[in-house]
Amino acid sequence: METGVPSRIQGEIFPPKPILFGVLNITNDSFSDGGKYLHEDLALAKAKSLREEGADVIDIGAQSSNVKAGPISEEVEWDRMKEVISELKKEKVRISIDTFRPYVIRKALEAGVDYINNIRGFVDPESLDLLKGSNKQSTKYVAMFSQDHSIKASESSDLKPETVVPLALEFFRERTKTFESLGLADHLILDPGMGFFLSPDYKVSFAVLSKITEILSEFPNLMVSVTKKSFLGNALGGLPVEDRIIPTAISETYLWSKGVPMIRTHSPKSFLLAMKTWEMSHGVYGPQRELQERSD
Repeated sequence: METGVPSRIQGEIFPPKPILFGVLNITNDSFSDGGKYLHEDLALAKAKSLREEGADVIDIGAQSSNVKAGPISEEVEWDRMKEVISELKKEKVRISIDTFRPYVIRKALEAGVDYINNIRGFVDPESLDLLKGSNKQSTKYVAMFSQDHSIKASESSDLKPETVVPLALEFFRERTKTFESLGLADHLILDPGMGFFLSPDYKVSFAVLSKITEILSEFPNLMVSVTKKSFLGNALGGLPVEDRIIPTAISETYLWSKGVPMIRTHSPKSFLLAMKTWEMSHGVYGPQRELQERSD
């Protein structure tokens, strides 16, 4: 007797569970959680919590890229994170370091981290020079597109909804050629940037979301971070950061459904609950998707 519920195999309907980068900000001025995890014990507790929620990688940043953030020295940036990295390495946790400074990149490479996540996209020669000797390492590099490749987000931009994707693709092509010349093409991950990294106009970020399949068709090794970003709040009537959890989870579920393989998020749990709810709404009930590891 037919039940009306189709028999489906998960892999044939939905993409694999994405690699989840859990955000750990060891800063005093990040837009979402600045000042909460400056002490090592609090940072480690947050990392543990993110892992328990389902994060595959802990993405550690110690210099905020918030529009209103002030700069700290490169030494302070490294000092904030070095012991946390050491402790997480002992537990064999995969680590991403969110930095644009060559000094910190060098220290992170020496520490053997798994990813360097660079909001400037490795556009400076000094950072690229550091990578030249790293092709024997397994470290991967996230190069982010932004409207001016500066050290933080901006409240002004020339990007428009109709120009942002062509310009991002042009940047990705150029970065790919550069990393090919370094022998690191297979280590490169690309990030289209979102929110104020693109424009204060929320329609610019939504233009990227609407064209994500086009971007993936040329650059499948993509990481996207929409988590609690300004464009979600601005598009929905000025939502404060704490009220952006649902829009974030919906946007992340959309990205996963389109095949984005890596998602950077403040709340792995919220995304995984949304993902499983979406699957069950399509008649897919098991096995537990969080047990399925995506190879990166």
